Amino acid sequence: MAIHQKKFQPEATGALKGVRVLDLSRLVSGNTLTLVLADLGAEVVKIESPSGDNLRAWIKGGVATDWKSLARNKKSLGIDMRQPAGLELFKRLVRDVQVVVENFRPGTLEKMGIGPDVLHELNPKLVIARISGFGQTGPYRHRPGFGTLIEGMCGLADATGFSDRGPVLPPGPLADTCAGYCGAIATLAALREVEINGGRGQVIDQSLFNPLFVALGAQAANYRATGKKRPRNSNSNLYQTGDGKYVTYTASMEPMPQRMLEAIGKGEYNLIAEYRGVAGRANHGEEIRGWIQDFMADMTQDEVVAYFDAKEVTVAPVFDIGQILDDPHFQEAETVVELPDEDMGMVPMYGFVNKLSGTPAQFFRPAPRIGEHNEEVTSWIAMSPDERKALEEARVIHTGKVEAVPATDFSYQ
Repeated sequence: MAIHQKKFQPEATGALKGVRVLDLSRLVSGNTLTLVLADLGAEVVKIESPSGDNLRAWIKGGVATDWKSLARNKKSLGIDMRQPAGLELFKRLVRDVQVVVENFRPGTLEKMGIGPDVLHELNPKLVIARISGFGQTGPYRHRPGFGTLIEGMCGLADATGFSDRGPVLPPGPLADTCAGYCGAIATLAALREVEINGGRGQVIDQSLFNPLFVALGAQAANYRATGKKRPRNSNSNLYQTGDGKYVTYTASMEPMPQRMLEAIGKGEYNLIAEYRGVAGRANHGEEIRGWIQDFMADMTQDEVVAYFDAKEVTVAPVFDIGQILDDPHFQEAETVVELPDEDMGMVPMYGFVNKLSGTPAQFFRPAPRIGEHNEEVTSWIAMSPDERKALEEARVIHTGKVEAVPATDFSYQ
C-alpha cells in the first residue's frame, strides 16, 4: 500500500459553503485557523503584501513546503495596504464577507485605521478572529507572539525532556497550531451566533499561550494540591528495544499495570500490597521500569509491539516520519496524502484532521500564487476593468514575487 494520491476538485462543496473569509494573517497560527475553514468549504482569501505571506519564504529543499500545506484550498488577492487605496479596497471587501482573521501584534489593526470598531461599522455581523501571543489585553499584550517564546513560557519546555538535563522545546510549531485549531472552533461558534441566533458579529481574542497551557493538563491544581511542580520525566514511559528503536507504554488506568507485570513474568507482584495501586507502583517506579526495560532489551521494536498487543497491554512504537509514511494504517486513514504540485509533481501533505460523514472536507485547489485571484475576488464588489487596471498600475493591486530565504533564518526546521 502507498500514500493515497488525490486530485483537486474546484467544483466540490463543503459544510462552510457561502462563508467568505479575508485572511490577513502570516506564518502558522492564522494560516492553520483558515486552513480548517478552507478545508470545510469556506472561501478563504489571503490578503497579501507585495512580498507575500512570510510562510512562502520558508524554503526547504528548494520548496516552500509549509506554504503548500497550509495555503491549500485558499485564494490570493494582492493588495498593498500601506497605500490608502489599498486600505479602502479592503474596507469595500469587508462588507461582503463573514470573517476576518489577523495575527498582528495587538493594536496593529487600530493603527492601520481598520480596528474592530471600524470593521463592525462597515459590517455589523462580521466575525473578527485576532491571534496573538498573549492576547489583546494584559501586561504582555505587546510582546512578540512567536510560538517558540510561548512554548518556553507556558511550562511545556520545563516539563519536557530528561530529568537530568535542561528543558526541551518541541520540534514543530506546536503553540501556533494549537492556537489555530482553537481559533477555528471559536470562529465557528461566533458564526453560529450570527447565523442561528441572529446575533451581531464579535471579536475573538485567541492567544497562543492559553491552548498550550491547557494541553499540559491540570498543572495549576496539581501544584496547589502538592506544592510541587511537575518533574521533568517525560522519558519515564519510553523504552529502548534491542534494535535501537523505542516504544512507549502507558499505565493510565487499571488493569493495564497488572497486565504489564503479567506479560513480563512478574505477575506475582500484583498480589503484594506494597506494589499495588498508583501509590505502590510509584514508590517502586524505577524498579518496575527496570523490569520492563530488561524484558524488551533483546527484542526488536516490531517484536515488542506484536508481543504486548497480543497481551492487550498498551504499548506503541515510537515512529519517525518515514515509518509513519510507510505504515498501512496511516496510509488507509489518509493521514498523509499526495496532491499535484507544479514544483514536485506530487507533494505529500497532511490530510484532514477529522472526517465528516455527510459534508467531508475537500481538496479544492493548490496553494495560490500571489494575486492569482485578483480579478475573481474584486468582482465581489463589481469593480470595473478600468478601475482594476488603474489600481494595478498604481501597484495597489499586485502580483508579487517572493524572495526565498535560507532555512536557517527561521525556527521549526
